[in-house]
Amino acid sequence: MSPEPVPLASVVAGATGSGVVWALPTGAGVNVNLVRLDDAESIGEHVNDAVDVVLVGVAGTATVTVDGLDVALGPGELLVVPAGARRAVSAREGAAGYLSLHRERGGLMPRGS
Repeated sequence: MSPEPVPLASVVAGATGSGVVWALPTGAGVNVNLVRLDDAESIGEHVNDAVDVVLVGVAGTATVTVDGLDVALGPGELLVVPAGARRAVSAREGAAGYLSLHRERGGLMPRGS
């Protein structure tokens, strides 16, 4: 992998629809996903028991609900969601983009509510 910067805001701005719009290749020791959500789109409540997850706002504003508490996540802001916490993410007032980062793990999926 070459050491070249990824223009995160530009990637989000150029993407359409909701979902992962960029990801670090596997095998790097860390999972990094750039997620874009259309206005009013969301990722339902789920729990990741295995690892803490770092969310970094890239574009727009997302509401991250952690154990029932709503937190606004805007560009340049970082939020740590501890392992075992229930979380959901939704775009508010337009599309939102954020990075999701955590230690690489294999074969685990978050469990639903």
